[in-house]
Amino acid sequence: MHKWLLASFLCSLSASAQTKNAIAITHVTVIDCTGAAAKPNSTVVVTGGLIGAVGPSGTVTIPVAARVVDATGKFLIPGLWDMHGHLTDATADAFPLLIMNGVTGVRDMGGDLVQIDRWRSEINNGTRVGPHIVRAGPFVDGPKEGVTNRLTVRTPEEARQAVRDLKAKSVDFIKVHNALPPDAFFALMDEARKEHIPVAVHLPKGVSSAEASDAGVASLEHIETINESALWRKGATAKTVEQAVDENLGPAGQELFQRFAKNGTWYVPTLVAYERGFMLWSNDPEALKPRMDVQAKQITLVGMMHKAGVKIMAGSDFSDWGMVPGVDLHNELALLVEAGFTPLEALQAATLNPAKFLGKTDTYGTIQVGRAADLVLLDMNPLEDISHTRKIHAVVVGGKFYPLASLRAQALQDAANRQ
Repeated sequence: MHKWLLASFLCSLSASAQTKNAIAITHVTVIDCTGAAAKPNSTVVVTGGLIGAVGPSGTVTIPVAARVVDATGKFLIPGLWDMHGHLTDATADAFPLLIMNGVTGVRDMGGDLVQIDRWRSEINNGTRVGPHIVRAGPFVDGPKEGVTNRLTVRTPEEARQAVRDLKAKSVDFIKVHNALPPDAFFALMDEARKEHIPVAVHLPKGVSSAEASDAGVASLEHIETINESALWRKGATAKTVEQAVDENLGPAGQELFQRFAKNGTWYVPTLVAYERGFMLWSNDPEALKPRMDVQAKQITLVGMMHKAGVKIMAGSDFSDWGMVPGVDLHNELALLVEAGFTPLEALQAATLNPAKFLGKTDTYGTIQVGRAADLVLLDMNPLEDISHTRKIHAVVVGGKFYPLASLRAQALQDAANRQ
């Protein structure tokens, strides 16, 4: 009897603590990213880091001690995922920028595994505010001078050993880079399939995108790599990047995209990285014009992929160069809309699609009961204009509510403390 009373008391304490930390966002328009129509005048209740209730305002029971946020005239979307970033290079300075821009999840595409896991632990235990992190650890690459965080692989057996070593380190996936020899690449793919580890690929020179897709890669990275692939595939006729792009705009590209769709190969185009790296940072007018032409066609290629049923995710490739963590994910969403995505489809490329890719649709990517309470409260409707994803009023990550003003103030204070 006493044990029953003690258990009952502890349960009531736990429920009380969750209720005390509960949040009710009321009178908001919910864009849940499932594909359903926007739901005006809704209430979303967050308890214990999870979405506890979603429904019409006036019908949802609000916990007595909950923090109530009147969101009349505002819009609620799931937290965004950047599916191509490099936290090691961007440093811890990236975390406040990501959260301020509504990025509550990151797929880290290669870096210092020990450092990333330290950050991830700090985020999970609440001593650091930051996004959920899915990480690859070191790149698997061929020999390169002056680069770090690489497992250098020269032979098929070294490639197989790299897979086994990374599995022992409990990486979430493997990231292949472009100097990996072709025979080592195919050996790695075979070993990864045996070990049930997904592989994301920055296409190695000498491997075509069709071959990579057929080998079972989980995702291909960067739109420009399919054009590079057209230059070195067997029977290639294109001699320049411009010719390769034009080839992909025709029947060869249609056939390739149908193959991606059939094989279930995801694509992360990082259009914004090409735009930053090859256009906006160019001071050479003669080089800029052809690059602008290539980019316009690459945007068209992403639209063609989308129409062909290729599954697309949003990623910015933020690192230690010209990309701005968080900010450039919004630029990528705008480029997806330019490619022909509806605003909802662009949003899904940063919410629902990453959840599907990760096998986590029961946890992330939508505003539904039982999902993680990662949310972005907007002042304007992103379905009317995708640029409205930038109009952030507050961010909820891990069930904690952060007004944008407080995030900015904390970031400024942290910067001042570092000086």
